[in-house]
Amino acid sequence: MGLGWPTEGNPIYLFIAFVPLLYIENYLNSSSFYVLLFSFIPFLIWNGISTWWLSYAKRTNGTFAVEAYLIPVLLNAIFMSIVFCFYSCIKNKYIKDKKIGYTFLICLWILFEKMHLEWELSWPWLNLGNGFANRPKWIQWYEYTGIFGGTVWIWIVNIGLTESIVQYKNDKKVFLFYKRIFINIGIIFFMILISNLIYIKYEDCQCEHTANVLILQPNIDPYSKKYFISTNELVSKLKKLIDKKISKKSMIILAPETMFPMKIQIKDMGRNKIISSFKDYLKNKSPNTVFITGVELATLYHYKNKTKTSIPFFSKKTKKMQWIDVFNSAIQIGNNKNIEFHHKSKLVPAVETFPYKKFFSPILGNILLNFGGTVMELGKENYPSVFQHPYLGIRIAPIICYESVFGEYVSNFFKKNVDLMAILTNDGWWGFSQGHKQHMYYARIRAIENRKYIARSANTGISCFIDEKGEIISYIPYGKEGVLYKKIHLNKKKTFYIKYGDFISKISLLTVIIILLYPITYNLLSQIKKI
Repeated sequence: MGLGWPTEGNPIYLFIAFVPLLYIENYLNSSSFYVLLFSFIPFLIWNGISTWWLSYAKRTNGTFAVEAYLIPVLLNAIFMSIVFCFYSCIKNKYIKDKKIGYTFLICLWILFEKMHLEWELSWPWLNLGNGFANRPKWIQWYEYTGIFGGTVWIWIVNIGLTESIVQYKNDKKVFLFYKRIFINIGIIFFMILISNLIYIKYEDCQCEHTANVLILQPNIDPYSKKYFISTNELVSKLKKLIDKKISKKSMIILAPETMFPMKIQIKDMGRNKIISSFKDYLKNKSPNTVFITGVELATLYHYKNKTKTSIPFFSKKTKKMQWIDVFNSAIQIGNNKNIEFHHKSKLVPAVETFPYKKFFSPILGNILLNFGGTVMELGKENYPSVFQHPYLGIRIAPIICYESVFGEYVSNFFKKNVDLMAILTNDGWWGFSQGHKQHMYYARIRAIENRKYIARSANTGISCFIDEKGEIISYIPYGKEGVLYKKIHLNKKKTFYIKYGDFISKISLLTVIIILLYPITYNLLSQIKKI
């Protein structure tokens, strides 16, 4: 699994990675302890290899936060081994048919991955379908299935190869052994062939709306420079980058996540000096252009209105206790009075939000919030907003950093007739490692699922344009300052995935319920017959 994971890995390894584990489970069916042990070890190694870049995270005092690496690696390995052990227990006690048992495993694993997309400890980074992010030509059918299609594909081949070995050990028939092996290899290449045919036949829409998009990559180190650079210097830097490509044409200009080192109160946005500065700048340079950037927005509350994430402080101005909510947000600034904003909805566990705070806080204190650039829990938006370009009529989905890993969440924007996906991120927290590369590669999956262009602005890189087939058209490498400009084509098409989302997870839930209820129902009916 480690050798197969993006970005440098070859995903062909993913089709054989589970074979040893499945084979061992066949011969440890009487011992839950050993199944748990022999599953935890490989899951721990896989998590450790694939997300080693988490060890680059630093605390606010500049020291490396080892816990930022160890906690998610250990927890995720434990969760994975528990899921696998649960499958083994249920299969051995209640399921006599092997095919039903394997179906239960696949569906159970999909539900585990879906849980990682929805609960407070969300960590869908290693959801199996993400493993093909560096091979977009293999997964063009994700526009129908999303990443869960990749999960099913991986498990089916691994199970098929395992059963080929198990059956050969029982019957010693060499011909049948090779036949079964070739059938499973055929499944791999058949899906790749189908994907390549979709890729070849797919044509970018050239007949609908277009947009001129300018992406900024300021390359500001988030640890040593971001919070020490002066506001005037930062604004000047951004304007110099914009000046390289701005024109009188209507444009969309994108800057990265949390671009400014101070918090802006939502009620004061219209009077904020930075926002007013960019308004005046656009009015003079390009009146029909909008500037979308990441900021930290804040809202003040009195006691009665505070939320569960509100932070208390004593106001010198009012001489009373007040509460503040801070949001990781995106704002759209134009040459009009309205300033649109969107708060990040999918927060990074232990960095931007404290998962299950009531339970863990008494045990861990604030250790989970003491790395990654913040020491407070952020608020979030339950109903994400869409930006409307006031002059072009284009609708833009502002996706902030971690949100781009959540397939169905992103696709819900396109149900609102969104034309363009704009990803604003800051991947400089993990240095020059696999972290920023994996994050960018996962965005390619979103382009395929929704068949929409992506404009991605990253503080330190990689900023890029991604087309509807998941191909990177142009990019600025990590650690380099610069701008990207392109006229991109937009479309209103709604893919099957946009319409139906993670339907595979719903089918999996129903299947798991039926399989779990069957032995109970069967035993109950047997008892009734005896009576």
